[in-house]
Amino acid sequence: MGSLNTLFPGSPPRFEPHITISTNVAVDLEDADQTRKDVDKILSASAVALNSLPKNHSNLVTLGKIDSQRKFFKKLYFEVSHDPNLMSLARILRELFVILPADIEAENKKQNPQLYTSDGNGGTVRRKKSKNSSSDSEVPPKEFDTTAIQQEAARKAAHWSAVEYDPHLSLVYSDIYPIDKALWRTIKTRVQDYLNIDNCDSDELVDNGLGWDGGVFKLVLCEGDVRDWIVLGSVDVHSN
Repeated sequence: MGSLNTLFPGSPPRFEPHITISTNVAVDLEDADQTRKDVDKILSASAVALNSLPKNHSNLVTLGKIDSQRKFFKKLYFEVSHDPNLMSLARILRELFVILPADIEAENKKQNPQLYTSDGNGGTVRRKKSKNSSSDSEVPPKEFDTTAIQQEAARKAAHWSAVEYDPHLSLVYSDIYPIDKALWRTIKTRVQDYLNIDNCDSDELVDNGLGWDGGVFKLVLCEGDVRDWIVLGSVDVHSN
């Protein structure tokens, strides 16, 4: 299906078709050792979360119709069924590795402002420990109860998965808009030839016969051009 890129003008970036589970995952990129620890922790927890879900059906992912939007990152994609297990997986990972770390960090800034400084761009970052400073002269950070923060993070994640999360299998990124009728007919023909899916853009197509359970979790640093994205780590996952 990578040949779909060649149908679009402007040489769209090539990438592996994928389903994004969540963006803005909290990873420390300042220290290489901590980065590796964070990546391993997140990938291991993702595998555990997947295997903790109910084994009540065969496919975690069920593909539907092919579609397009104005957005660069949703130029061409397969819709993905809002399977309860897939939505639960996204909710769990969003809570643990996006919302909760951000909310705890925000509270820590309030409770321990001495640990932070301005980054020169109007933002706030953690102070780097000085090699010459004495640990005896440092004010110990104030500890605080995170119970309420955890409860609120769970609520936010539930709302996000129910209202905002829109799983889809990305196929092509492009700035072109709109896709004209001639190009759309060519795309449909290519999908039908490769995957033997008739009426692949029909609104009634909620299950095109393609789907899977498990796969590969990848944690990707999505900064700059798509071609420059970096895979920080990956893990094969299979439901037991």
